[in-house]
Amino acid sequence: MTAAALALIVTPLYAQTQIQTSIEASKAANIVRVAIPWPDTMLSTEAINGPFFAPLTRDIAGSGVFAIAPVPPNIPPNADLAKSANAQFVLALRVTAEEQDYVVEARLLDTTGAMQFGKRYRGTAPALSRIAHMVANDLVRALNGRPGIFLSQIAYASNRSGYYEIWLMDWDGANQRQISHHEALSILPSWSPDNDRMVYTSLGRGTSDMYIINRRGGGRIRLPTGVGLNTSATFSPISNDIAFVGSIAGNPDIYVIHDDGRNLRRLTTTTSIESTPEWSPNGRQISFTSGRSGTPQIYVMDAEGTNVQRISFEGEWNDDATWAPDGEQMAYTSRVNGRFQIRIMNLVTRESRIVAGEGSNEQPTWSPDGRWIAFQSNRSGRWQIYRMRVDGSDLMPLTFEGENKDPDWSKKAE
Repeated sequence: MTAAALALIVTPLYAQTQIQTSIEASKAANIVRVAIPWPDTMLSTEAINGPFFAPLTRDIAGSGVFAIAPVPPNIPPNADLAKSANAQFVLALRVTAEEQDYVVEARLLDTTGAMQFGKRYRGTAPALSRIAHMVANDLVRALNGRPGIFLSQIAYASNRSGYYEIWLMDWDGANQRQISHHEALSILPSWSPDNDRMVYTSLGRGTSDMYIINRRGGGRIRLPTGVGLNTSATFSPISNDIAFVGSIAGNPDIYVIHDDGRNLRRLTTTTSIESTPEWSPNGRQISFTSGRSGTPQIYVMDAEGTNVQRISFEGEWNDDATWAPDGEQMAYTSRVNGRFQIRIMNLVTRESRIVAGEGSNEQPTWSPDGRWIAFQSNRSGRWQIYRMRVDGSDLMPLTFEGENKDPDWSKKAE
């Protein structure tokens, strides 16, 4: 085990003290089994389970790094428990209350009893779910050097307040909150690559306008373009450019503009309808939907608008393309036998497959690690946001109140 580093980070909601942060390379298998007994605590089950323990175990189970081993009864969280559970590690947790704060201590022990990871977190009750995500993130980082996705967020449009407005939620559907307040149709949020801002479309002035807002709901600005429509905006991953759908004389085309409203460029000039631009992860290409072949299909062009090529051929109607973080796959909405489904294409082989299932399923968005896809579906009778693994397994509804659409997952793990 390497030597420990010591750090202290303090915020109004939570603080964390790092004790040890690395696991021996010989112990870092692709999937490791970990036993997670109930925390050592004098606090009630109600106070700890919903806000902290349940989201923590959900995160770890969904990490793709850990598998949770069943915990044998009446064995303290030590090396004996790891051996009895046939696990490589035991996550020993302790939760205490100190005045208005909760203190969480997390220690990862191996089968020799050695501590391979340890941190102490402190925060108020509203921060417990975030602390759970932090613990899971730190465990994944300790194992493979990269953070988990558990502090990522999903932006979406919801009408639960009376109008479609822009909302945010955690990756597991928790902590849902409204961040735009136009009291008018506001839709299609898209994250900036640093996860600090979103661009979206609102009809708050009676016209279709693009706005940029920060993740806390402040700093809202309108982005003037000088063209009509102004929708389906998406940030470049490598610059301050935003691709969007604009129109002159009513013809929708793909445009690019700086986030300060300068340097407007028109990329497509056909008479067909062009829509839903999306940047490739390296920023060198833009995918979009075009009706130039007679039906809506997915095309890709260079970021300057050159070298246009059609890439979707299966499905009678294809739209809403989005690139996987590694740039090797693309997910999009595809109409098959009269219903919209999520199709995933391998961009190297051009082979594709359908996932998602019941109802209509649309507007996929990738998690930062490329393991999950969120999308909108009406399978319940109303539009809601769902999350699933890329193979279609572990389907989970994330929203329930009102109707919820247009999901966009934040772009990087934190």
